[in-house]
Amino acid sequence: MSPTVPTLRDAGFAPEAADRISRTRAQLLGACLDAAPNRLTGDTLPLLWHWVFFAPTIPTADLGPDGHPLRSPEMNAFPQRMWVGGRVQVNRPLDLDEEAIRTSRIASVAMKEGGSGHFWLVTVAHEIAQRGECRISEEQDLVFRSAGTLTRPGPDRLEPPHATWVEEFVADPVLLFRFSAATSNAHRIHYDQPYATGVEGYPDLVVHGPLTAILLAEFGRRRAGRDYTDISFRARAPHFANRRCWLTGRVESDGTANVTAIRADGAEAMNLRAC
Repeated sequence: MSPTVPTLRDAGFAPEAADRISRTRAQLLGACLDAAPNRLTGDTLPLLWHWVFFAPTIPTADLGPDGHPLRSPEMNAFPQRMWVGGRVQVNRPLDLDEEAIRTSRIASVAMKEGGSGHFWLVTVAHEIAQRGECRISEEQDLVFRSAGTLTRPGPDRLEPPHATWVEEFVADPVLLFRFSAATSNAHRIHYDQPYATGVEGYPDLVVHGPLTAILLAEFGRRRAGRDYTDISFRARAPHFANRRCWLTGRVESDGTANVTAIRADGAEAMNLRAC
C-alpha cells in the first residue's frame, strides 16, 4: 500500500491554469457531438463544455505508458485512473472568446477497499473565473486503482429499456478519437484498442466518462426544453465502443432532469441529475 497520498499533479492538474474560451474550439466539440447548428449562436458556453479547455501542456516525453502525465513513483501500484463522478454548479455561464482562469486543489483523498482491492478516491475541486468573478464551481471524483480482473459485459438485450425518454446511440472509434482530440485526452484506452484490451483488460475501447456526461446533459436539456445550471453525475460501469447504449430519463415534478446511460447488456453506465 502506498504511504504517500496522491497529489494534484498525480490527478493531472496544476494549481492554476489559464485559457481563452474560444468559440472555435467550442464549435469543434459541437461538431464532434453532432450538436444542433444553433447550439452556439449565443455568447456563452453550454453546460459542461468547459471540459474542452484548460488542457495541461505536458511534453510527450513526460507522459506515462497509459498516455496520462507521469505520476509520482508512489502511485505505480495504482496505474489505472478513472473519472467516476462529479458535481458542477454554474453561477454564471462562461463568456465565449474571453480569458478564464481555473484554480484547482485536492478537496479530499481516502484509501478505500473494493472487490478488486485497495484504491484511492480523490476529489479535486476547481473554480473557474472570468474578470475576477467565479463562474463555475466543480468537484471531480477520481479513482486510482491497481490493475485487476474486470467484469465482462453481458450479451446485448434485444429491446430498449422502458423510460419516458429513450434515445439509442453507438460510440464508434471515430467519435472517441475526435473527443480525445477535442479534450486533449491522451489516455490510450479511448483510441488504442490493442492497449485497451491487451494491457488494461477491457473488451474494447472505453467510452470517456466526460463524453457520456455531456451527452446525458445535452439529452436532458433537449428533452426537458430548458437550460440547467447544476449537474451531478456518477459512473456506475464502463461502456464500450461499437456497442449500443441508450440515453434514458424523465423530468421530475420539480423540473429536475434525471437521466441515465444504459449499456447494451442492460447495466447502468452513468446516472446524471440536472436542475
